[in-house]
Amino acid sequence: MEVNELAATGLSLSATGRRLRLDRKRVRRYRNKDLEDLLTSAQARGQGGLDPSIDHVQQHFDTGQTSSMQLYRESLTLGYTGGYHVVNRYVAAIRKGIAIPARAATPNPRHITSWIMRRQETLCPSDTARLEAARGARPEIASACDPAREFADMLRHRRGHLLRDWIQKAELSGPDAVGIFAGSIRQDLQAVTAGPTMSFSSGIVEGHVNRIKTIKRQMYGRASFTLLRARILLQS
Repeated sequence: MEVNELAATGLSLSATGRRLRLDRKRVRRYRNKDLEDLLTSAQARGQGGLDPSIDHVQQHFDTGQTSSMQLYRESLTLGYTGGYHVVNRYVAAIRKGIAIPARAATPNPRHITSWIMRRQETLCPSDTARLEAARGARPEIASACDPAREFADMLRHRRGHLLRDWIQKAELSGPDAVGIFAGSIRQDLQAVTAGPTMSFSSGIVEGHVNRIKTIKRQMYGRASFTLLRARILLQS
């Protein structure tokens, strides 16, 4: 693929995108993937919300029930909410022998994030087991789990002196998303390091700013600065 060929020359994501007229996110998705992987991914997305009913469709097709319309109607009774064309496309794939089997259910990304960022001793056994299953099923989750936990532990215990080493490790061996996050921290390293190091907080200042904005909105933009100042001082 052209994306991989340009990446091999050392071009950045942005430069590759400009050359091929693609946005940065699309270039990142295509990079380091061959054509077969992309076609498989596209075919899997084409199954839409059929996944919960795929086993039913496959089993009934194997027993001789090959009518796409009948299989579609039965899928509706099982909770399928998609269109007929998705079922028909999957039945056609079964006939050609290229159908993709049902994918294992992946937990909600928010749940996975919560399991990773929380203290491990606070996780119940079922959550721990589901996280391990997600790590085993998705290599990108496994590669992001350890650096994310190290970062959370560093913030939780105010170990800002370890931030520089964490950034270097994340950029060298972490997944792309973690490496990008680490690079953004490096751009303002001194300020970010102060967060997990010092005991000071800007919470009080942020609270006053929020209070001032609330008072300002109550006047619907029709009052002068003098009136706004008077109201703020009276409520102090």
